[in-house]
Amino acid sequence: MKITKSLLLGSTAALVAVAGTQAADLPVKAKPVEYVRICDLYGAGFYYIPGSDICLKIGGYVQADYGWNVTGARTQHYSGPAGAQDRSVSPYSTRHRAHFNFDSRTQTAYGTLRTYVAVHIDNENQGTVTVNPTRAFIQWAGFTFGHTKSFTDVPGTPAADSFRSLHAFQNHSDSGGNGTNQIAYTWELGNGMTLNVGADERRTKASPTCRTTWSRLAPLRPPRSGPTNIPRRG
Repeated sequence: MKITKSLLLGSTAALVAVAGTQAADLPVKAKPVEYVRICDLYGAGFYYIPGSDICLKIGGYVQADYGWNVTGARTQHYSGPAGAQDRSVSPYSTRHRAHFNFDSRTQTAYGTLRTYVAVHIDNENQGTVTVNPTRAFIQWAGFTFGHTKSFTDVPGTPAADSFRSLHAFQNHSDSGGNGTNQIAYTWELGNGMTLNVGADERRTKASPTCRTTWSRLAPLRPPRSGPTNIPRRG
């Protein structure tokens, strides 16, 4: 009996030892590695660039426009070659756009340093491809440098980046969705009020049709006869 008990105890100890060894060999589940950290300092959608304290947000959209009796699916045929309304003018127009924007921000001793870039890639009217950087600016310590919407635009102007009007404007000076080159400084006055001082790239308010018409007028000539050139009588 003693021999049998010794054998059974030895077998049990061996089984326990083998089970313990197998349990020790099981892989330990590693903690999840956060390759890209979320940046919540500037709102949703920002992530830290690995190895830096710069927060980056990437956005974009795809747009398709189809129109009849317009150019680029948005401008009515009322002037220029398209206004002829003859067989050389196609009433059907399309525009397909891919838009990308990059917004980066980081903290400095003088406040937030921000860079912003937005690019339109348009394919318009049977293969005409254009690349348009509608926004490309730097903001730091109250200054704004680069290409963006003008601070002098009147709120509510019917332009591409505000509300759309039911009729077409020809003489508004809003910098619109394409923006303008500028340098400006913004003072924070508190209670949601700001004061902006800056300089924009020159732009005109005249109608393109009027400019074309006036440029084609012949220069005025002085009359052949008048008070200053009346022939004297001898």
